[in-house]
Amino acid sequence: MVLILILSQLNFGYLTVRAEQEGLPIYVDSDFIGKTPIINYPLKPDEYNVGFFPQDSVEQASWRLKGGSLGALWKIAKYSEGIVKVRIAQDSITTVVLNYKKVTRAPGKAKLIFGSIIGGVFILGVLSTLAVRAVF
Repeated sequence: MVLILILSQLNFGYLTVRAEQEGLPIYVDSDFIGKTPIINYPLKPDEYNVGFFPQDSVEQASWRLKGGSLGALWKIAKYSEGIVKVRIAQDSITTVVLNYKKVTRAPGKAKLIFGSIIGGVFILGVLSTLAVRAVF
């Protein structure tokens, strides 16, 4: 029995997650694994989404955006700052450092970029109209 347990441990890699503050929830894909800091959490070698939010919340926001909810765009920006894709390798430790301050600033940053694009398109339209009037 002990031999089986030892052999099964050889097929794991380990995940360590740190953030600028302790006690933040951490998810691997959609499974809650604890609060920061997470030290040497065993996982089978594979690719995972690791972050402050469960992966299914990102998918739900994507569906709401496809349904026309502009507010979902700000949530997606927030989630994308708070989730990273990692590859866990056998018999090694993968360390992830997450920044929750970036997560809280992400919606405002996305709104600024979106507003700049809309404003740029508007100004381009005005300039194009003025240019056409000057020619004709």
